[in-house]
Amino acid sequence: MKSVSMSRVVRSHDAVRFLCPIQSWGQLVSLAITLAVGLTLIATLCMAIDPTAPVAYIVIPVLVGGMAPVFAALPARFQVNTRFDARFFLKTLDESILSLGYCLAPSQDGQVRNYLPLAKLFRWRENMIAVNISEHAVTVGGPVFALRLLQQKLTA
Repeated sequence: MKSVSMSRVVRSHDAVRFLCPIQSWGQLVSLAITLAVGLTLIATLCMAIDPTAPVAYIVIPVLVGGMAPVFAALPARFQVNTRFDARFFLKTLDESILSLGYCLAPSQDGQVRNYLPLAKLFRWRENMIAVNISEHAVTVGGPVFALRLLQQKLTA
């Protein structure tokens, strides 16, 4: 792909967002359910293995690890510049996004294409990938983890 150049994935949110990464009520509810069930199971398992282990040594790492998906869902973007009309690049981009487990969502405008994740429990609107098409550039916006995977697929 000599006629295509990609920028790096850059975060497109304020630095304050790192203090409170939760972006919606749906995200908060699914995170709370997942942490409550997961924390209970892990704490029960660890206490069964070693009843003398301090609870804080079990609970704190699980809570920190449980927040990782929320930080990974923070918004980012990257841009693909082409020498030719950017619409010719859409087929490759569509195949790559669909292979990540996303499906094409209906959109109002021909310039913007939206993709939603297939997973139902973690199907937050914040995990949506938006593709903006201009004459010689395509701007892809979405969660950091998905954009990094997408960029790896496109460069491979």
